Amino acid sequence: MNILAIGAHGDDLEEFCGGTLALYRRAGHNVWMCVVTDGRGRPAGDPEQVAAIRRAEAQASADVIGAQLIWLAIPDGELMVDEPSRHKLIEAIRSTSADVIITHPPDDYHPDHNATSRLVMDAAQVARTSNYRSSLPPIRKPVPVAFMDSELGINFLPEDYVDISDVWEVKVAMLLKHRSQHMPGPAYDPDYVLPPAEQIAIVRAARILSEFRGLACGATYGEGFRWWRAANRIVARRMLP
Repeated sequence: MNILAIGAHGDDLEEFCGGTLALYRRAGHNVWMCVVTDGRGRPAGDPEQVAAIRRAEAQASADVIGAQLIWLAIPDGELMVDEPSRHKLIEAIRSTSADVIITHPPDDYHPDHNATSRLVMDAAQVARTSNYRSSLPPIRKPVPVAFMDSELGINFLPEDYVDISDVWEVKVAMLLKHRSQHMPGPAYDPDYVLPPAEQIAIVRAARILSEFRGLACGATYGEGFRWWRAANRIVARRMLP
């Protein structure tokens, strides 16, 4: 299968569905990790330099599992639900011939997350349109869209689960590739030695949430998902690993 995971920022996919993506790759499926914004929001510094750092980190994370990176480079914090942004996502969906899409839930905490979710839903439908202006063919097959967890799991009630216990350390390794997000202060120091993983805030948050989702499905670590229930989005088979 072709798996397209779409996150607003570098490290979003790793935090909320990194284990699931690792399992897809382990099973031999094709995985694309699409990062919508350029991540220039942090750390502090020259925006173009920060964006370049964030892209390199996203590539390093994708390389951990052998996924392919799609970098849309829309400025961090400036993502809008508009036609230019939707066009980029339509092209991403068509270019990967996605069989399943994973993205943010539509009611998360960050405007970039929420805009990404809305854009993905809109783009998934328009990607079916035969005469849409694109050199790529339309996708007429049903393509399920799964919503991954929200930040800290707030207001998110999963209806499907994936046991990621066997790939928990892989998920952590992917998160640790985003070095700039784990460093104190405004400056990016390539010689800075990261503290132990369990002392890094995003790893701790991911562990607690993954343990909680695992508790619900009888696993040590789990990831939770909801499905977009709409025409052309429902299939009569399991799509998660």
